[in-house]
Amino acid sequence: MASKKERKQEAKERRAFFKKICKEHYTVIVPDMLPIHFDLIRSILAKKGLNYVVVPPMGREAKDEGLRTVQNDACYPAIITTGQFVAELKSGKYDLNKTAVIMSQTGGGCRASNYISLIRKAFEKEFPTVPVLSLNFSGLEKMFSLPLNLREMYQMIHAVMYGDMLMNLYDQSIPYHDEKEVNAALNHCMDELKKKIGHHCFYRRKANYKMMLDAFKDLKPNLEKRKPRVGIVGEIYVKYSAYANNNLADFLVKQGCEVVYPSLAEFCLYCIYNNINDYNQYGQGKATVGAFKIAYKIFLKATRTQAKAMKNSGFLPYEDFEHVVEEGKKVINTGVKMGEGWLIPAEMVAFVEGDTKNIVVVQPFGCLPNHIVGKGMIRPVKALVPEANIIPLDFDASSTQVNQENRLKLMLANLRREMEEK
Repeated sequence: MASKKERKQEAKERRAFFKKICKEHYTVIVPDMLPIHFDLIRSILAKKGLNYVVVPPMGREAKDEGLRTVQNDACYPAIITTGQFVAELKSGKYDLNKTAVIMSQTGGGCRASNYISLIRKAFEKEFPTVPVLSLNFSGLEKMFSLPLNLREMYQMIHAVMYGDMLMNLYDQSIPYHDEKEVNAALNHCMDELKKKIGHHCFYRRKANYKMMLDAFKDLKPNLEKRKPRVGIVGEIYVKYSAYANNNLADFLVKQGCEVVYPSLAEFCLYCIYNNINDYNQYGQGKATVGAFKIAYKIFLKATRTQAKAMKNSGFLPYEDFEHVVEEGKKVINTGVKMGEGWLIPAEMVAFVEGDTKNIVVVQPFGCLPNHIVGKGMIRPVKALVPEANIIPLDFDASSTQVNQENRLKLMLANLRREMEEK
């Protein structure tokens, strides 16, 4: 453990580093995952003086760059996120002496905590001047961890909640209405929210939820002819990133389905819950458990406020987190927390015991924990709900989209047969 003097020196160097890159208005490249959420978070962090750019959709070149620069037995998300950074830096759009990249870290034993070393190794020869920053709340990467004050953290909680709401409204509208109209409503809400960042009105969640619901009031799903709902669960990056999952949601919508994603707030609550659980079961984290309990209450209350706002709106809210926890306990212990741990089977059970009997479990190559708690938990979930229609879908940097779509068509064929029998 570092001495008090060493910690003070580290803090001083960190302040000097971030003061320098803010003063020089560095461009910070962000990997794609959740375009709505990341756009709002980018707008919040831009107040620091840094220009955040979310990586645009790419073709095959990013995956090829990832395979070239990362050992090919690394997991699929590690390969393509690194490949995206390398391809973007090679594009010629950036001054490499004033550019950085950023990666989030959860502090667990999986993807979001261990990629930074791979990215730095990939940059050693070609981009030695490009620093790799970290966004985390676990005390990792102290020198390069993005400093956030309480106000910015609170703003980011609101960005997560607003992003979840808009993602939910969009996914329930797009199968039933013209894409241009749905995108116009989404863009209107994003513009209104961005104007409010830095002002008190950004924190007025109830008023902002009403604004979003008003924007989508003419884009409600057809309740009389509701299309079959297909839930998507799995490793967080491949689940949410359209680039990583080969536009899975778009394909399902074109096949006549309504896509259902779990919320990002649910994943945040999962991470917080695990830290509280570690203290309750093992006595770990005594110094921080109080802060995690406060964060849990804030996030849980925020999700319930959103669900209440959506009541009688014609749109379905996300499942309550504590309901998801209890559903998961039917098939797995909440002490299983490597990767997405108990959350994946918990989401599956919550879906199939509700009105979402069809599930795609996205499985990235090289991610052993998610194969165990994803693919490995399909049998106990189906034993609980025999009519569940669940398919595991593997992704890696060399797999073809055609093979994945053919597997999805088998699931959809089962779905249509069951609908005809009913």
